[in-house]
Amino acid sequence: MTNKRALVFSLLLAAAPAVLADSLCPSAQDQKRAEALLAEAERSANAGNARAASASASKIETDCLSGNGDQRLRALNRRIGKQIGDEEEKNGRLKEAFTWFDGTGNTADADRVMMKRVQAKPDDRSMFGGAFDYFKRRGAAAQIKELRDLAAKHAAQALAAEEKRFAATRDSLADLSKAKEWLHYLEAPENRKAAERAEKRGDTLAAETTRHLLRQAIAYYQFADKPQKIKTVRDKAKTLGDAHARKGEGEVAAEYYEIAGLQAEAEELKKRTQAKQRQDEGKRQQQFKKDQSDLEKQLGL
Repeated sequence: MTNKRALVFSLLLAAAPAVLADSLCPSAQDQKRAEALLAEAERSANAGNARAASASASKIETDCLSGNGDQRLRALNRRIGKQIGDEEEKNGRLKEAFTWFDGTGNTADADRVMMKRVQAKPDDRSMFGGAFDYFKRRGAAAQIKELRDLAAKHAAQALAAEEKRFAATRDSLADLSKAKEWLHYLEAPENRKAAERAEKRGDTLAAETTRHLLRQAIAYYQFADKPQKIKTVRDKAKTLGDAHARKGEGEVAAEYYEIAGLQAEAEELKKRTQAKQRQDEGKRQQQFKKDQSDLEKQLGL
């Protein structure tokens, strides 16, 4: 490029609108509008009207801010979030307060309000889970420890309730499920307590022979993820089913076969048993009619 051409090019650049330095802003007019909105938002915030400031700030095309405009907007949004978040918290709207704090970089306040929400509803596992995930993403070790201590407390309560319920009803899977939900947030080996308890219950029930309790044993082993022990119970049910089948107790045998996972055998045995029952009922009816006829003859009726 000759010296003359270089000079012309430099003059063109100097005369061009400042917006050309940033092609993401459509025009100089848009740049002026963004700067005016920022100034308006700052005035509203300074006057204590954070919501009006937020409304103005939300209209700003950030690509059109020049100079330190981005820094001013970030600082402004943080002030707005702090003011509105404080207002929402004061009025008991903790979810909304957290959203404002978290979305505007007021991290300490967001952390505090999130823990406050958990403490307000300590039994709400959904809220607890959201808080745990939030702090885990942030790597907030202190809050994670506090939440894990709370989860351990809930799990211990559920396991204590399970102990009483199993002693009374032999059916405590609902309590174990609740304990498992809270133990999910703990680390090994603590998080295995529900599964270990379920295996113990399965062992107790697997020693029984009644159909109901063998079904329960399998349910506990399924909870504990013990496929080999499930197979042992199914094999036992098959043996008991065979014994009842040999005694002609088809309906009972079929139920044991169902527990054993032998659905086809159970259905076939049910059909044979029902057919025999119908046959026996027909014979009974015939004998009844014969006896009735003989009695009528004896009485001369």
